[in-house]
Amino acid sequence: MAIFLKAYQGYSGPLTPPFERMLVIFRYALADVFKSRLFVAFFFISLLLPLLLMCAIYVYHNLELLLQFEVTPDDLAVIDGNAFALVMQIPQNFLLFVMVMVIGPTMISPDLRNNALPLYLSRPINKASYIFGKLLVLLFLGSLISWVPALLLVFVQAYLAGGPWLGDNLHIPLAAVVTSLSWIVTLSLVAFAVSAFVKWKAMARMAFFGILLLGSITGEIIEQVFTDGLGGYLVNIFAGQEVLMTALYQADSDLLGFVPHMDTEVAVLQFLAFSLVALVLLTRRIRAFQVVS
Repeated sequence: MAIFLKAYQGYSGPLTPPFERMLVIFRYALADVFKSRLFVAFFFISLLLPLLLMCAIYVYHNLELLLQFEVTPDDLAVIDGNAFALVMQIPQNFLLFVMVMVIGPTMISPDLRNNALPLYLSRPINKASYIFGKLLVLLFLGSLISWVPALLLVFVQAYLAGGPWLGDNLHIPLAAVVTSLSWIVTLSLVAFAVSAFVKWKAMARMAFFGILLLGSITGEIIEQVFTDGLGGYLVNIFAGQEVLMTALYQADSDLLGFVPHMDTEVAVLQFLAFSLVALVLLTRRIRAFQVVS
């Protein structure tokens, strides 16, 4: 055989669809997350809240059990948007924040610290596939402890309540999905952006918490000092989350506690701005080559 016939030839077979390449990133990143026994314990503890609330809904509609506890139906609060926001969404938001703070900074920084990104991106995987594959891990885990059990609780309540309850409260499942997903995506992108600049896991977690805490404190100070509508809450993502949750659940702000004076549209733009800035910073740090000085 002639030597030139043994020359290198590029692969000409079928290519894996782009979505399946992203799922490879997702699968291995998810496996790394569940290697931590501490996170596994946290994950299962997070599922206890929906289980307890499901039991509470069952007791709520069981007259015999209520009479045993000497409780009459007139003594019970109405299950509506206020109830779901107060006992379900607010605790979920805290759990999602803890989950992202623990996992998010550990998903990008090791790849940068060990110069693994050139290996990722030298394969048929682009920046979008890499970022979304990592983001899908937090979306998947966050959904399992937030809006998925919330929808289950809504259907259980609708089944036991009967009548027009679901028709009168269709905004509750929509609020659970939108509030949870917006919180997960925004926090995850901020955590990824921080971890792209701070390569050590512990420092990245501290930086993520510090940035959000600093924004919260700064927003409060601006609102207290200036009263002419300068919009100090624009840098406080927690304020935007409270406004968005209250509006979507059609909840009573007096019942939920302090809710900032901010329009819902402004809160939505705040989430979009945080996500966009974090995404731009993240994409600038992720590249298929390393500059050696």
